[in-house]
Amino acid sequence: MNMEKIKNLVLIGLVMLSIAFSIQLWLDVPIERIMANPNYFPGQDSEKDYDLSNFVLPRWIVVNFGGPSRTKLYRDSSTYRFYNDIYKEVSDVLLYVMNNNQNLAFSQVTREELNEAKLSKSVEVEYDDSFELQLMEKVFHPKAGQQSIPVSSIKNITLTVSTESALYMEDADKGVIHKVMLPGTYREINQLIDRLEERDPVKYWTWEEIGFSNNEFFYLPLEIYLPLEMSSFNLPVAVAVKELETEDQGKMGIFASSFFKDMSIVRKITEINGSLIYTDGQSALKVDTDGFVEYLVYSIGGNSKEQEQIGDVVDLALNYIDSHGGIPEQLYLDKIENITENGYKGYLLKFNYGYNGLPFFSNGKLTQSAIEVTVVNGRVVNYKRLVYRITKARVEQKPLLFPNAALDVIARRPGDLETDGRTVIVDMYLGYCIDIKGDKEYQAVPVWYIKSENKEFIIDAYQGSLMN
Repeated sequence: MNMEKIKNLVLIGLVMLSIAFSIQLWLDVPIERIMANPNYFPGQDSEKDYDLSNFVLPRWIVVNFGGPSRTKLYRDSSTYRFYNDIYKEVSDVLLYVMNNNQNLAFSQVTREELNEAKLSKSVEVEYDDSFELQLMEKVFHPKAGQQSIPVSSIKNITLTVSTESALYMEDADKGVIHKVMLPGTYREINQLIDRLEERDPVKYWTWEEIGFSNNEFFYLPLEIYLPLEMSSFNLPVAVAVKELETEDQGKMGIFASSFFKDMSIVRKITEINGSLIYTDGQSALKVDTDGFVEYLVYSIGGNSKEQEQIGDVVDLALNYIDSHGGIPEQLYLDKIENITENGYKGYLLKFNYGYNGLPFFSNGKLTQSAIEVTVVNGRVVNYKRLVYRITKARVEQKPLLFPNAALDVIARRPGDLETDGRTVIVDMYLGYCIDIKGDKEYQAVPVWYIKSENKEFIIDAYQGSLMN
């Protein structure tokens, strides 16, 4: 290459660099947005086709060995292989029912009959919400043109595999439990249950089986299973950091650019408390110093006021999450709510994520999931996000708080108990909570989540203190 060509290439490079710096100067666009950097957030919505079976998952699986002997399997826990393998077998049975429902007999049974069936060799699959059948069909993919099963939604699936094979489906929206008798036996799932029992996993018990049915303060229904071998968990205390470096103006500019098509017309406002607001007059993005993000579209419009298909809405929400901060590890669909905005019907989708297979509670904000996406008329009109990343963890040299001791923490607070009888506990399970005390690093601690008919509690499972 001669000297003249080298000079021309250098000149072209200098001109391009000059243009880049001019754009940065006049439009206040960070140089990192002009010079591509793979470490920054992605741009506008992608067109990925997501496998919904990776996000619509059971929050746990209960394996009944027969009688009052059972264990509970979590996502991504020490028994995740059993979780995956057993769930696949149950999924295959549900798909068989979907594909052959015209040749199967459906009946409705009582809660007592279902509880009796759970005492046999069986598997219970518990979802976080009662998901519409149309969504579950998109998860399991029955044959095209197949008549739908006579169920409007599915909250719980119980498969019995002992003396008789039957599938029970709980439709929580209608308060109905459906039973389907199944032909043949299920050798594979029987073998999985036997192998799991040989490993002597942590056993779970009902409140009555533990011997606390006469407790003067609390009543727990038979559907709540609690462990007693707390030393077997070895749940670490972790260190968490917020996912957004809110102090870095350049990175915040890049993050904001994923929400707006033309950053040249976007106005940035810095509030006294350090929160950042970006707006183009039609929508606004707010980023708080603690990493909480909210995006809001000012007006909602369109040609149709009918709701979209729920499966398509979940796909849209996942695409949006992926393009606006990314999909956190162990993300799952927690709840779907029907909403109406300015006369338009839509959906509010709530997502959460986990650590060690257990759900996260951030800042003790129980009414808000880690990510919320509001979809109206095929468009995301509101987006909320508060996600932390785990950077390191340490194992505590002491057992977790026993469930009855966790309930005692509430019993010592008379104002939190019912005054006209025993407090009914409707849900109780282990999770993780971010303790936001500190500057840049926060503790993520194992907690007992307890929900009564009127209140919710988060209790540090090591210290025994109330966190919310």
